[in-house]
Amino acid sequence: MRRSLLLLTPLLLGAAAAIPWPYGAPPTSTRLAELVKDAVVLDDREQYEEFLAASEKYEDSDNLMVLQERVDRGDYDKPTLFRLGDELFSHEFNLDNGYGDRSYVAPRRIHAGVRGGTDTFSCAGCHSVGGPDGAGSPTQNAFLAGDGDRTTSANIRNPPALLGLGLVQALAAEMSAELRGQRARAVDRARATGERVRVELASKGVAFGSLTAAADGSVEGAVEGVNPDLVVRPFGWKGTVARLRRFVEDAARVHFGIQSSVLLEQNHRRRDPAHLGAGAQWWDPDGDGKARELEEGLLTATACYLAMLEAPVILPPRDQGLRERWANGSRLFDATGCSGCHLREMPLHDRRWHETADTTAGDVVINVLEDGDAPHGPAEVKLFSDLKRHEMGPLLADGHENEDGVPRSVFLTRPLWGLAESAPYLHDGRAATLADAIGAHGGEAARARDAYAALSTEEQADVQVFLLSLTREPKVRFAR
Repeated sequence: MRRSLLLLTPLLLGAAAAIPWPYGAPPTSTRLAELVKDAVVLDDREQYEEFLAASEKYEDSDNLMVLQERVDRGDYDKPTLFRLGDELFSHEFNLDNGYGDRSYVAPRRIHAGVRGGTDTFSCAGCHSVGGPDGAGSPTQNAFLAGDGDRTTSANIRNPPALLGLGLVQALAAEMSAELRGQRARAVDRARATGERVRVELASKGVAFGSLTAAADGSVEGAVEGVNPDLVVRPFGWKGTVARLRRFVEDAARVHFGIQSSVLLEQNHRRRDPAHLGAGAQWWDPDGDGKARELEEGLLTATACYLAMLEAPVILPPRDQGLRERWANGSRLFDATGCSGCHLREMPLHDRRWHETADTTAGDVVINVLEDGDAPHGPAEVKLFSDLKRHEMGPLLADGHENEDGVPRSVFLTRPLWGLAESAPYLHDGRAATLADAIGAHGGEAARARDAYAALSTEEQADVQVFLLSLTREPKVRFAR
C-alpha cells in the first residue's frame, strides 16, 4: 500500500472496533493486519531510501534512470512501473539532478517567462491536500509566465488533485476518436455525393458544435469547447494537454527546470530557446552541465503511475437526517442546471489504456478498471465533467493571455469528483468554500449560478451536503 489518507494510530490498532469506520463494515482483523503490514513495509522502504541517499551521493537518483528501451523490452511489469513513477512523484530534485538552470537555481515564486519557475522541489510538494496525489493549498499556487518579480504579471494556478487520471485520459481519447470519426465520415460522404454534408459533433452526450464538409474535402463550421483538430484535451485548467506523459513533462520543465530527453531532441531539431534555453550544447540548453535530466522511460513510468491511481468515490452521509438532505441536494444539483456541464457520468467503452512512448512503437497496456490502486471506479465513470471548455465570464478570467491561445475567460469544466478533499476551489484557489466557488461562475454558467442563488438557505446547504459526498476513499497509513 502506498502513502494514504488516514493515520493509523496506536488507539486504532488497540481498539479498532471502538472507533467508527468511515463507511460500510470495518475491515476484518485479518484484513486490518494486512493493511498494517503493507503500510509498515512502505514506511521501512522509504526510510531506508532516505538513509541510503544521505550516505551515498547520487543513490537517490538511480531510479530516475528508467530507459525506454528497457520498458519496451518488458523489463518492468506494471507494479514496478507504478513504483518507479511514485518515486519520481515524491523525489526532491536537486542541483545534481539538473534542478533549475545556470542563471537561476533557487526557487522563484513568480515564474519568469514561459521557461517557468523554479518554484518547488517535488511533485508531492504541491499535491498533498486531502492526501497523497491530492490538490494544493493557496500557498502552493504557481504564478505562471510572469516577469519573475510581480504576482500581477502572472496567471495564477492552484495545483489540482490527480486521482482517477487514467479514466480521464481514456474517456478523452474515446471522445476524440468519435469526434474525428464524425468529421471523417462527413468528408467521405461529401466527396462521394458531390454535395455539402453537415454533421453535429457530439460524444458521450456532450455537444461540440457542428461542421460542414464540401465535395473538395474542405471543412468549415463552428467547433465548440475543443480545438479545431477535435482532440479533447482533459488536462490543465484550460484543457490544453491530451496525454499524461505531456502533463508530467511540462510540469517538470516549468516547476523544476528539469528537461526531458524528448524535449531535448525536439529542441535540437527546431532550436526553441524560449522553452529550454540557448545553451552552447544542444543536450544542455539550460546550461547547467546536466544531460538527460528526465529519461523518456521515466515519463512512461510516471504516466502509468498517474493512470493507475485510485478513482474518487461518492460516500453519502451515514446519519439519516443528513442522508435525506444529501438526496435533496442531489436532486437540486440537476434542477439548477449544474449537471449540464458537470455531467454526472460518462460511459467508458474500452477499459484498456495504452501508454505509448514518442520514439518507439512499444506501449504499456493498462486496464484502468482493474490495474493499480483501488477503488478503480465503474465503467460509467462518475466524473462530474463534460471535458469541454466553456466561457466562464469576466470575474474568473485570467489577468493575461496564455501561450496556448485559449481565451482568458475560457476554462475546462473541472471534474468535481473528489472535491470534498481538494479545497480551495477554482483555477487560482480563490474560493475557500463551495458557495464562494459557485458564486464566482459566470458566462455559460451564469444561469446555473443564478438558479443556485435563488434557492433557500436550506436548499443551498443541501446542495453542498451532496457535493461534499464527492470524496476519496479513506485509507490507512503508518505513523511513527
